[in-house]
Amino acid sequence: MRHPKQELQNLERFEEILQIIVRNGAGHLLTETKLIKHLPLSHRLKARRQSRPGPEALRETLEELGTTFIKFGQVLAERPDILPRKYTEELSKLQDHAPEFNNEKAHRIIEEEIGTEKFQNIEEEPIASASIAQVYKATLNSGEEVVIKVRRPEIKDKVETDLQIIDYLARKAEKHSKRLSDMHIHDFTKEFSNWTREEMDFKKEAVNAQTFRNNMEQMDGVTAPKTYPELNTEKVIVLEYIDGVKCTDEEKLDEWDIDAKEIAETAIEAGIKQSMRDGFFHADPHPSNFLITKEEKLVYLDFGMMGQIDQETRETLGIMLLYLIREDAEGMVECLEKIGRTTDDYDKESVKAAVNQKIMAVRNTTLEQNSITQEMFNLFVEISKHGIYMPSSLTLLGKNLVTVEGIGLTIYPDFKISDQYEDTIKEVLYDENSPEDIGEDLAIDLINNKDMISRLPSKINSYLENSNEQGKQEISIKKESTNLLPAVLILSSTLLITAGATIQPLLLYPGIAELLLGAYLTARN
Repeated sequence: MRHPKQELQNLERFEEILQIIVRNGAGHLLTETKLIKHLPLSHRLKARRQSRPGPEALRETLEELGTTFIKFGQVLAERPDILPRKYTEELSKLQDHAPEFNNEKAHRIIEEEIGTEKFQNIEEEPIASASIAQVYKATLNSGEEVVIKVRRPEIKDKVETDLQIIDYLARKAEKHSKRLSDMHIHDFTKEFSNWTREEMDFKKEAVNAQTFRNNMEQMDGVTAPKTYPELNTEKVIVLEYIDGVKCTDEEKLDEWDIDAKEIAETAIEAGIKQSMRDGFFHADPHPSNFLITKEEKLVYLDFGMMGQIDQETRETLGIMLLYLIREDAEGMVECLEKIGRTTDDYDKESVKAAVNQKIMAVRNTTLEQNSITQEMFNLFVEISKHGIYMPSSLTLLGKNLVTVEGIGLTIYPDFKISDQYEDTIKEVLYDENSPEDIGEDLAIDLINNKDMISRLPSKINSYLENSNEQGKQEISIKKESTNLLPAVLILSSTLLITAGATIQPLLLYPGIAELLLGAYLTARN
């Protein structure tokens, strides 16, 4: 790997970061990754004497390193497959707070970016302040109440410098640690960099918010703030102001006579919808990013960090959750192998044992006793010790579901979650895979492979003749396997009949009718 001088634009910041690491007693990290040579001589001896930093020392180091590293620590706090649990618990204490920046600067940015002529008024003082932005309440000329989120001046360049350094450090760590290499830690930091860059682009956040709002339109009990596209830029975003309270405000929820069970059901349904149906989910779901309104709506806030998951993985995850509820360990292991990445150390029997432990933990569970997605999340951590790693998107998705379950736990502890999961997941999977859709997919696949299918009977005959002549192959069909053929034929017939006109013309292609007839005759005999 090249010297940091050749790769980093801000070498001064890089050296500052290394010295902060040593000052907080975490110099062991630099020794392990061979970065110690970039320290001044006076710091090297001190770093060599330092052991692995404890959880508190790591948190304090990240806090001193500033905004980007605090955010990195917050994401790491959700990854016990990367760090031991005692570290993730300590990093969960990291807070994204920052002192307010000058109000005059903020109002000047608003004026320069979107002007003030469309507002009746903009409040002078912010209602919230975080590391990336400051938030002001305002009223449009139409009378609509809104919030204006203003990006901190110069924050983009500072964050970009730190992201470049994190990328460099991750590559060094992956080079010198087999475990970090196995889990592709550099891929994780690249994803973090992408999320962070998107979080600083408020035009992207506006698109995310509107997409999420559109996805949730058909759910009566869930919403997100309305966006105003003409008032959004990279530095400023204007969103609908929605009045509500946090799910932890039990006194207010009681005063409003909120139906706790209904909110719990809505939270679970919204989480499953995002993960199984939409493939577009809130990836920063801490409690302050949710509100409950007087009208009993669950409101999602802050769309800077969103996750995406493809349809195949969504379906596999849904099936895996059903296997978990139905206590099918073999099925779960197959799903894990399908969506995970195995290493040379993969131990299938240990993975199966871990799956069986989680099945026992979930049996007859309520939210108060346990959490289905928390157990699934814990399973991802456990199996990483046995050579199989889940994609980062899945661990983020797991955190999303754990959080919405937490809302249910907070307001309705006796909610029976397994029934809700099973019913909702089955509904989503059946909607996404109706017989008509399966028929169309089958039709496309058959048309795409019609040449191969038409040659299949002759190839089978040729193979059998060669095998008999050469005496090298003995083909035996077990009775149990033969007994499966009628079931396969029934399923195939159902699909063909249901798909109707979509699939019927395919029977005209050479080979398909013969294939079905041959299967039938084999089954009959």
